[in-house]
Amino acid sequence: MSGSEDDDWFTKDDDEIEQSFQHQVKHQDEQKEEEEQIFCRDAVVADGLKHLDLDLTFTKAPGRFATIELSKALKMLPVDMFLYFMSDDRDLFGAQLAGNDSVKRLSILLEALKSICQLELGGFDDQFLSAFSKQTVIFNSFRRFALALSANASHSKCDAESEQIFKNMIWLMVRAKKIGVLGQQGYELVGICKKLISESKLPQLLATDLSQELEVFTDTLPALVNVKGEIYPTVDRLLLGNVEPTNSPAPSALSKVADYLRTQRHILQQDFFVPLEEFVQFLRAGCNLDGLEEQGLLWRSTQLSLNPEFVEAQRHSLVFLNLCPAADSKKIKINKKLMENFKTGALLCLTTSLDFENLILCTVGYTKPDKLKDGLLSVEIVRQHNIGQIYERPLIMFQTPVFFEPYVRVHNYLSTCSTEIPMRRYIVDGQIDIRPPAYIKPNVQLTYNRKPFRPALPPQNLPLNDRQMGAFKSAYTNEFCIIQGPPGTGKTHVSVEVVNSLIQNAKVLCTGPIIVLTYTNDSLDKFLVKASKYTKEILRFGCQTRDPEIAKFNANQLLDPDLVPPLLKRVWWLVNTEYKEQFQRLQTLYANFDGSEKSYQETLIGQEQLQQVSEKLDTVRIIFQYYLARDKDLLAMTTTCAARLNFLFRLLKSKCFIFEEAAEIQEAHILACLTPHTEHVILVGDHKQLQPFTGCSQLPQVSLFERLIAQGLPYSLLNVQYRMRPCISSLLVPSFYEELLCADSVMAYEDIRLMDKNLFFLQHNQPEKSQLDMSFENLHEAKELAKLTEFLLENAKYEASDIVILSPYNGQVERIKKTLPMKYKIGPNRVQVSSVDSFQGLEANIVLLSLVRSNPTGHIGFLAKPNRACVALSRARWALYMIGNMETLQQGNSELWSAIAERLEETNAIGDAFPIVVRSTK
Repeated sequence: MSGSEDDDWFTKDDDEIEQSFQHQVKHQDEQKEEEEQIFCRDAVVADGLKHLDLDLTFTKAPGRFATIELSKALKMLPVDMFLYFMSDDRDLFGAQLAGNDSVKRLSILLEALKSICQLELGGFDDQFLSAFSKQTVIFNSFRRFALALSANASHSKCDAESEQIFKNMIWLMVRAKKIGVLGQQGYELVGICKKLISESKLPQLLATDLSQELEVFTDTLPALVNVKGEIYPTVDRLLLGNVEPTNSPAPSALSKVADYLRTQRHILQQDFFVPLEEFVQFLRAGCNLDGLEEQGLLWRSTQLSLNPEFVEAQRHSLVFLNLCPAADSKKIKINKKLMENFKTGALLCLTTSLDFENLILCTVGYTKPDKLKDGLLSVEIVRQHNIGQIYERPLIMFQTPVFFEPYVRVHNYLSTCSTEIPMRRYIVDGQIDIRPPAYIKPNVQLTYNRKPFRPALPPQNLPLNDRQMGAFKSAYTNEFCIIQGPPGTGKTHVSVEVVNSLIQNAKVLCTGPIIVLTYTNDSLDKFLVKASKYTKEILRFGCQTRDPEIAKFNANQLLDPDLVPPLLKRVWWLVNTEYKEQFQRLQTLYANFDGSEKSYQETLIGQEQLQQVSEKLDTVRIIFQYYLARDKDLLAMTTTCAARLNFLFRLLKSKCFIFEEAAEIQEAHILACLTPHTEHVILVGDHKQLQPFTGCSQLPQVSLFERLIAQGLPYSLLNVQYRMRPCISSLLVPSFYEELLCADSVMAYEDIRLMDKNLFFLQHNQPEKSQLDMSFENLHEAKELAKLTEFLLENAKYEASDIVILSPYNGQVERIKKTLPMKYKIGPNRVQVSSVDSFQGLEANIVLLSLVRSNPTGHIGFLAKPNRACVALSRARWALYMIGNMETLQQGNSELWSAIAERLEETNAIGDAFPIVVRSTK
């Protein structure tokens, strides 16, 4: 199984965490005597409270925290407060208020509840707010308080404590409504507050603030709708294709933001569901099922199996999907390559027949190598429809066409986030007057390599050209900064210099860790190689890097149990135990399933409860990461990994976010990274190159980067390229860019040995061939490039590392790999063969480009789009050798490819044979 952005140490090293922490905590709950249990448990808690200035002497009554305990807890960081209350047997969200308690206790309790709920802790959030919504005493106490305050509304304002009680209570009710757990008494209380406001019975300023908060309540009855669950497929959705928004727009002043968030959720749903629905219809039609199975796109005989030792097993070892239940070991070995297609976080759909009368949804978890060898894949069941008993029965399985993990994380965020979204004035309101970053004051004294500078006057010793210097200045003076850089203009170089200077001034600016996000792992490593020259305090999240220079920064290499507070270890063990208990309960429900509706509903409830505890485990792991990350200068990850780390960013209160390859990132994925603490966003990219990938072709491929530029938001444009030989860069002007100057360094490249041209297009009319997965290949082009590769290596004596073979189609990439001689596939002479998309942001000395499409109809697919052509033509430094059918390309997009053909013809760089010089090297 291949790694993914979710393959962090906390996912794949549960066993190590268990061994490291369990001996410190678990024994405290296994003592035979109750007194010893209490003593041991409190010893751990007391140890954790030493640095929090709390102790255990304040317990006054069973089940209740003393008011002084609550007051002291409010002085902690919210995450420490959460750990303190969670590690205690008493329930903060339980019976903590009596009918005769003081207003002071009500005020303190509401402040504590809000502080913890503001963390938006996955899994815990639903539990906490659901419990809060059932606390009749709190609601009754607030009702009495509100009515009493309204009797004195003659005053223009109320005291600070009363105002805080109102605001905290309303915030908690609004949050409970958003996640769908606010009950009848909550809605009744909202009705009372609205009535008091409309009758001017509350102080004016308070009434104005509350009125805005309560605008989300457009209904009068509880709407117990799980909006987050809308991203999961159901049988009806797969068969009927219904992805319409479920909520009608709210007619209020907040509707602009609400509509924006709703639209982004709907786009995500369409992007995920449409390819899935199309694939399901393809399956139901019975089209080439054998071919799909050969490619690993369909598995027609699988089984879910429960680990017989699940009581002692880790979470990722509880349920397995047996991919070849009736196969021998030889068959499993054959399918090993196909099994590598399953990423951690992928969503699998299972059903008993292709009529789709039922459906089981599982997410892929980390699977140990020994299990993979046996054909077992670790899974976690997240949903089931119209099916009760799921184990040890034949099941058809397929993976959703679009990788699920980032979609579900972003969708969950958009479903519950505040309408006060960061950078709203630019993202939603469309304002183009950009403010300076709040944390960078205009006259603050900054330094770069110990020399002073101010934001509006960047240091003169920066290794930047004029346009790059302007971009650097913009990064310091604009809280929302966009930098566009055509190919080879040094986008990453500018970003690294900005990061370097921010790190040098981190103490003055109180930035906290800077967050750098990229679209691909290769670009992430490329950035970190450069950034690591200036700081070693880097934490890289996500799948393992292939670069040994960067490996030492991987989060899974830096686990230090000493950084983890004892209270967190305690909470981790408690939640892990809760998961086991819920899992055992669910297995009992499966075992006792009798086919009745009652039994089925009980099973669904048990599944939902287990999923909630699963989210808690994810949350606790992220808190582990918080203690690892908080003292670092730089956190780096891909946006796929970042989709689930918004909570970490909130804990760190990160101010500055830098998005590399921003024009390739979907708008919703950028939005989901930002937090209420975000004060500075820098988008670096080029919308003339690759656009965001969408699984649904009907959706516009427009990034936030491109949209805001089109709206007129000011941006910096780099214009000097340091990569391509001038004859290559000339292909980009004016087809893609109005201006692209060449640096002196690219003028000095030597000509390619034994080739008469450094740029050439080999024209042919040999037909393409379509493949089952909608990709294309061209055997003629593969053979020609294989021959040219061998000539450049054997005759011209270039190194294999100098050459990269590119094609826009994955099918052709595989064809070329098969066509190359074996000696160029492995070892030091291995030649890289890659798709154009995956090579975005990278470069090579010599690029051989196969364009594939060759047909009489002029159908050229995405080669008709300028963006992919721009990337394909701009990867080479010394030389670019292309092969394709120019007539077909011109039919597909005459304006684009005719302009390119004209440039080639001007320099005699197009013909029916590569310009090889027939002579030997000396």
